[in-house]
Amino acid sequence: MAQCMDAVPCIDREKQLRTNWKRVSITIIYGSLLVCVIAILTKNPILVAKFKPKPEEKLVKANYGVDLSDVSTQDCEFASIQGRRKYQEDRVTCNLDLSIPFFRPNDDGLDVVGVGAVAVFDGHIGSAASDMASKLFLEKFILKTYAEQSSNYMEFLNSSLVQTIEEIDAEFSKVALEHELYSGSTAVVALIYNNSHVLVANVGDSKAFICSGSSVKELTRDHNAYRLEERARVEASGGVFTHSYNNNVPDLLMGHFPMTRAIGDVSMKKYGIIATPEVTDWLHLTSEDEFLVVASDGIFESLSPQKVCDFINEAEDNSDTALLAKQLVQKAFLEGSSDNLSVVLVQLGVERVSPVIDYF
Repeated sequence: MAQCMDAVPCIDREKQLRTNWKRVSITIIYGSLLVCVIAILTKNPILVAKFKPKPEEKLVKANYGVDLSDVSTQDCEFASIQGRRKYQEDRVTCNLDLSIPFFRPNDDGLDVVGVGAVAVFDGHIGSAASDMASKLFLEKFILKTYAEQSSNYMEFLNSSLVQTIEEIDAEFSKVALEHELYSGSTAVVALIYNNSHVLVANVGDSKAFICSGSSVKELTRDHNAYRLEERARVEASGGVFTHSYNNNVPDLLMGHFPMTRAIGDVSMKKYGIIATPEVTDWLHLTSEDEFLVVASDGIFESLSPQKVCDFINEAEDNSDTALLAKQLVQKAFLEGSSDNLSVVLVQLGVERVSPVIDYF
């Protein structure tokens, strides 16, 4: 080994080598943990709904098996029914107990933040897009955020969420072009940061909102022809909207569907259909904010967000969110919804136990 002629640079170099090896060791340790986490998440059958696939959807394979209407993840209650549709094209992914480590940029320390992630994907023209999106979401989001270096964790989570959704769209679109799949999907994803803040990213017409006392805090806006900026983008790309004879249905793009943003729908991408999500600012939760609701649009064919919150508030025991979710989809179905129905209810202000990682 070469000798150092100058003691001070030698000491500095030794300190730097120790720091580098420390970072490498940390990365290896947490990388190994990440592999285990992803393996558990991707093999867990309760994260994805059972479905009856159309022939072309057999190209996109995964391990399904449990009906979402009968199962909830830990601390994350949801319900999903096929309703009056021939196929179940809704998919739900939910994990409220993610612990994401970040390297601090100015020292060797590590901070760990608690993150909850709730996602609903409402497929159309088959379930291929919603299948792939639900299967890939947690894996891609964790890989994108795990053990990164950042001084602004909330901003980093925001940008990582946007990139995750866009990458899922790119990956599915490649498969769709290769196998002539025409499926598409909405995406509505809510992140809960340290039980104190909520951020929502939305593509399409699924919804997320907060029941706060007797009022509603809506966190999404539908992407359709009624929004002038959405319509202008599509028309600038050569898209043509045809008027629907049903006044309750938005104008149809090229006679196809009303949404102006979606995952997949590769045949419509040239007409200005994009998968870039619209993202809220981080909303600071207050003591009045009781429930986060994330749902597919089938719920809202017969119930408004206000009616959903009224239903929750009027329940005899609204602490049983699993029962509330099931009753909610049943109510929307009985009041006339013709679509698949899926809803996730998260009780806010509840401390959740996450894996503990020492700071150093």
